[in-house]
Amino acid sequence: MKTSTFLSLFTSVLLSSASIVSAQDPPANITEVVLDNAAADSIDLSALDPSIFNGAFAEIKAVYEQVVEVESSGSDASTARRRALRYNRRADTRKDIIDVHTHAVPSWFKQLVPVTGGNPTPDWTLEGHIAFMDQQGIDKSIIAISAPHANVFQGQKAVTVALARVLNEAISLYCRAYPTRLNFYAVVPLPYTTEAIAEAKYAINTLGAKGIVLTSNHEGTYLGNAQFTPFFKAINELGGRRVLYIHPGTPYVKVGNQLVEANPTPYPTGNIEFYFETARTLMDLTLTQTIHNFTNIHYVIPHVGGAFPAALDRILKSAPAIYDSSLAIYNTRFWWDSAGPTYYHQISGLLGIGVPKSQLLFGTDFPYAPIFTQAGSLAAVKNSPLFTDTEKTAIFKTNAQNLFQNQL
Repeated sequence: MKTSTFLSLFTSVLLSSASIVSAQDPPANITEVVLDNAAADSIDLSALDPSIFNGAFAEIKAVYEQVVEVESSGSDASTARRRALRYNRRADTRKDIIDVHTHAVPSWFKQLVPVTGGNPTPDWTLEGHIAFMDQQGIDKSIIAISAPHANVFQGQKAVTVALARVLNEAISLYCRAYPTRLNFYAVVPLPYTTEAIAEAKYAINTLGAKGIVLTSNHEGTYLGNAQFTPFFKAINELGGRRVLYIHPGTPYVKVGNQLVEANPTPYPTGNIEFYFETARTLMDLTLTQTIHNFTNIHYVIPHVGGAFPAALDRILKSAPAIYDSSLAIYNTRFWWDSAGPTYYHQISGLLGIGVPKSQLLFGTDFPYAPIFTQAGSLAAVKNSPLFTDTEKTAIFKTNAQNLFQNQL
């Protein structure tokens, strides 16, 4: 579809946004701004099916209306609700938690990905997310699109690149609507390395992403593959501390020119295989010395490392030359989040390999982790006999502040 034809289909979207604000306020025509910025980076958003574009930009326009209101008033929409809730909570209830592992699920994205990891993709709204935070005592959340991220249409480069851009534009607006509550990790269109580098730079420098979310494999290629080395090099060369959030995804095997899901069990991939995916990609990043070579990069690892801590010695004792240096990296530039029911017993395995408590973070995996599990997972951290009250405060708040250098 030619771009001119594509744009004509959405004239009503473009024109209707023009009356949102006056010329001296933020740009009124958010659709046009997104299209222009994409074109400047040689991204053709007309590669997206019109139904995807229409759904995405209808939501982008609606959220942008909130953004304009917020940025003109100087406070986000949750301020009054938080003030009211402050008087309704017990004195011993935390209100300052930082959640480093949580997700946004735009309704149009759910239509593209109705199943995630073998389970139904959950419903989600921006307002519902803020309400969840208030209920759990979460002050700030770092949101990300979950697997498969931008890799919905495997093997289709132009669509993947375009989808990554639209997802990042959408999620950045959520954060602008609630600037005191939300930050985000951006997606990138790996395995297309050149385009992934460009998108990462745009998301960080223009949209304000706090980090980049990678999946354990991108279309069957694990993160330590030499194909991705230029990406890690580019992120490292941005300077300062850079954060990569490594989220597990569906494992695949390549059969001819096709990718086939590689779950040998009858159980949902997200329940079992995601843990092993974390182990596979961390093994790959370690044995290829990717984590050793790019020292500005810090890594957020979900679910206190999944199956990786149990496999660590088996992996590293086969590479004794990097045994000590790898452990040192796990203890300094790796940060391990609590998402899921990990603090009943699993956390002991991570502590058992010597990871210091200063590297532990809190995460909920909302809304993918069922709501009925959230209270128990939160209580497991609060009630753990393995940590002092000071250490629990660090898990809930100050460790994340240290990771992001007080920039949340």
